[in-house]
Amino acid sequence: MVTNNVVAQLIEKKSPELLTITMPAFQKGEETKQNKITYKNLLQQAEAKLEKRGKKPDEITAFLKEARDLIDQPLFWAHQEGGLVVYIENGSVTTYSLPYSVREQVYLHDHFLITPLLPMLSLEGTFAILALSRKSLRLLHCTRDDATDITPQGISRSVDQYLEVTPEKQLQFHTGAEGKNAQFFGHGSGNEDKKVITEQYFREVEKGVTELMNMIGEPLILIGLEENLSTYRSFQRYSRTMEQSVTINPDNLEDRELIDAGFEKIKEYFLKDLYKALRVFSESTDDKFSNNMSEIIRAAFEGRANTILLSPDEQHFGVVDPDSGEVQFAHEPGEEDIDLINWLAIQGFKTGCGVFMLPKHEMPNHANVAAEFRY
Repeated sequence: MVTNNVVAQLIEKKSPELLTITMPAFQKGEETKQNKITYKNLLQQAEAKLEKRGKKPDEITAFLKEARDLIDQPLFWAHQEGGLVVYIENGSVTTYSLPYSVREQVYLHDHFLITPLLPMLSLEGTFAILALSRKSLRLLHCTRDDATDITPQGISRSVDQYLEVTPEKQLQFHTGAEGKNAQFFGHGSGNEDKKVITEQYFREVEKGVTELMNMIGEPLILIGLEENLSTYRSFQRYSRTMEQSVTINPDNLEDRELIDAGFEKIKEYFLKDLYKALRVFSESTDDKFSNNMSEIIRAAFEGRANTILLSPDEQHFGVVDPDSGEVQFAHEPGEEDIDLINWLAIQGFKTGCGVFMLPKHEMPNHANVAAEFRY
């Protein structure tokens, strides 16, 4: 999983030869065969770059051995999503499968490319899903990619189990009965009676869920049929329950499907800092904001950048003077030229400012970069 700690560790890596390979990855059909072909071609480009650096053939073979071994791992290629990033340091390989496409690229420098991972950071976070159901209730603790069932042990997972555990709940007077003719009801009772039992059951669920969630303190999203959601919301007390729910029957959904359904509703919560930054940019008129790359690079160098917005749609190469922060742009990148968008991302992390990746059409004024300065 891509986290801020993962990116920080990549930034800390220092070596004359740090190799980053990025490529799109097809998920289905005949196109998946292209994944290995593309990867082999990129390894050949990597070999050529290492040779230019003066590496001997046996050194190149050793450096790329683990990366080449991936070619013959069917399970590795079977689990690709939309993009692949491969980091190689002294022959050691770390890979990240991404849910979005990235460009084909081989980048060899004394630092890694971190920009392919940055869109994942905006979606970093943990949350909980309560699958409200009369038949198969679940409370899941989730990341974007995984879920753990944390349903409290004292909670029944279905109305039937609830009635088995507490049989006295079946001995409720029928709501329409009067006097001595009052009748008890159970599983075969009418709709109104079933609603009463369902509410009693969900009230018991709410007590356990709220107690646990108050300890965890993370956002909770509800998934269920409208009638169940409405009943539960009428008495639920957990303050971080999201207003938006997913209205669907969760009974036959796998945990992975619940994550995907819930994440579509909750991701705005994770993106709140980005949305706030965009609002600030849209309302700005003073000189604390800029979309001039040279000016932003200088500000980042001096630690004056507060928020940096970057677009991965275009690349800019050049050299940043390590003493002055002055930048020299390169129309045709040479071996010493660096990816300036990546440099800004790294510098932003090092100086503690917010760094966000956006498609160019969502950038302020459709610029490649934009920044808010601290002063």
